[in-house]
Amino acid sequence: MRILLITVDHLSHLNQFPMGVAYIAAVALEAGHEVEIWNQELYHYPDEEIQTFLDSREKYDVVGVGVYGYQMFQKSIQVCKYINRAKNRPEALVLGSNGPSACPEYFITETGADYVVHGEGETSWMGLIDSIEHKTSKKDLLGIAFMDGSTLIKNPASPLIRPVDDIPFPAWDLFPIDAYALAKHESASHTDRCFTALFSRGCPQSCNFCFRLYDSYRLRSFDSLFEELRILKSRYNITFIEFVDENIMINEKAAIRFGEAMLKENTKEKGLGITWACHGVTPSCTKEALTVMKAAGMKQVNLGIESLSQEVIDNITKKQTPEDAINAVENCAEIGVMAGLNIIWGNKGDTPETLKMGADFLVKYNNTTHMRSIKPVTPYPGTPLYFDAIKLGLLSGPADFYDKYENSDRMTCNFTNVSDEDFYKLLYKANCRVVEAFHKKQAKSIMDGYHYAYYDYNRELGFSGPRIK
Repeated sequence: MRILLITVDHLSHLNQFPMGVAYIAAVALEAGHEVEIWNQELYHYPDEEIQTFLDSREKYDVVGVGVYGYQMFQKSIQVCKYINRAKNRPEALVLGSNGPSACPEYFITETGADYVVHGEGETSWMGLIDSIEHKTSKKDLLGIAFMDGSTLIKNPASPLIRPVDDIPFPAWDLFPIDAYALAKHESASHTDRCFTALFSRGCPQSCNFCFRLYDSYRLRSFDSLFEELRILKSRYNITFIEFVDENIMINEKAAIRFGEAMLKENTKEKGLGITWACHGVTPSCTKEALTVMKAAGMKQVNLGIESLSQEVIDNITKKQTPEDAINAVENCAEIGVMAGLNIIWGNKGDTPETLKMGADFLVKYNNTTHMRSIKPVTPYPGTPLYFDAIKLGLLSGPADFYDKYENSDRMTCNFTNVSDEDFYKLLYKANCRVVEAFHKKQAKSIMDGYHYAYYDYNRELGFSGPRIK
């Protein structure tokens, strides 16, 4: 089978490696299929170019499009429109990832796709490919959704893959890795070549604003992970890894276990020699865990603070407290690990006072590396908050959501008791405080750099300018 996979343009100069597409490609290659990538996100081809591309090539059997960025929804519709116009339109146009998984009927209708792979994709995708190749019925294919006339057929999800080690490594060779390695992580050094990897799948938390492809938390073996990292280091000279798992640090014990394993690989004897960043939860950021992880090469942990109100945190159904957030950030500062601070507002129970609490937190704790702001919560389709919005009459369905949703800085639904006008006034005022405090700290940091250059200069340490201390 000839398969074309498309990475839809995110309109960014630098892009994070498309992990999902690379895993889907890997299982197809492993099964003996021919796979190519039409990489719009990297080369920024015009949408209509896909039609020209398809008509100038031998006909593909299947074309796959992953819609994993909600802001890229309209872009995906346009790309699919030109796929459907092509004289050499493949037999099957298949969608996957978060957007189509949450509301397959809507996406099939809007894009003219033939099938949606929902949930964890690898097994379902290969079942569909096999069925297309052998022209068998799709009626009982697990993990597949399609339209039978005007009726949606959504089959049950495929069983989750266990062990996760059974999944082949991403198909890196289909992508220009040098281009992706230039997307520098904020905590990496200026000479690092940065890339992404996954150690786990899923998250044990159940936040009301987060969409889950599946309810599960599964780990790879350390042997599998370190084999992958060594390949990335030896083949592509990757020196910094961002673990894009939803949550590696699910608790203190897991954080220490991961840190100790990384520490062993980063010894002179093992010689892995990478630094890294990950995502975690605040209760896990104890001094003991952070000390081990820093020694193992960790530079940053990205934290979902969400709110400084316990009532709102409880409404989110996240297992943490405001005290956990304060302790985590102060422990990070003491140990020397950068903390990414993420706060949202507008959830159930939020008030002007809870917004002020979030702004106060960022003013006090945000560092000079990455300007953080407070974003309005978004009820993405398929999330508990989305269904709350339906019940409250704030949304009527997926079409209404995608009509109202613009970007992560705009409010899609107002769950607070303040008017929409006051919502933006309050958020604007809070973020003005946060931004002004950030730039004040940044200015001091720059001037401290100049003070060092003029008054405290150390020839052995050198000096490259305060902006790149």
